[in-house]
Amino acid sequence: MSKDYSLDALNRFFDYTIDKGILKPETAKSRKVASNKIFEKLTPEQLADLRLVDLDTEADRFANRQGSGYLPASLQVYKSRARSALSEFFAYVENPMTFKPSVAARATTKNNGGSTAKRSASTSAKAVTQGSEVKPIQQPASQEPITHNSLIFPIPIRPGLVIKLMNIPDDLSPQEAEKIAQVVKALAYKE
Repeated sequence: MSKDYSLDALNRFFDYTIDKGILKPETAKSRKVASNKIFEKLTPEQLADLRLVDLDTEADRFANRQGSGYLPASLQVYKSRARSALSEFFAYVENPMTFKPSVAARATTKNNGGSTAKRSASTSAKAVTQGSEVKPIQQPASQEPITHNSLIFPIPIRPGLVIKLMNIPDDLSPQEAEKIAQVVKALAYKE
């Protein structure tokens, strides 16, 4: 049986992830939409095999076609979503039996009363490990909302632990990045 790397197969893959609860519907739909918009002008050969696509080139072509229709930050988000879409799709096509999405649909945990509660993957990522128990960090009520021109980066730290670096402006300077890096380094546990 030959493996199908076509755009049609990518679209079926994301419909499947929604239907089976593998990815959150919003995540799957946003990746599918971004991919279809960026890939709308592919050659027939590329449509049949997405491995032939140079995402950077196609994202630039999409940006040029859209002119001022999208903010630069939005174009970056579309490109990031398409990159994630391709990565997950290729991993699935290569081996559907071992496929694990990079973003979990839902995580289930026990709360203090012993009952089971569901929380989103983003809540799971905002957690600290104390022994073998994971406790969510309470966010202050005055926290600024995420704006459309900020980016979110999931960072796998170790098996079973992914954090999200949030509210990073798309125009982050090297000095600002260094400042953030120094704060993170200060948080490291030293034996």
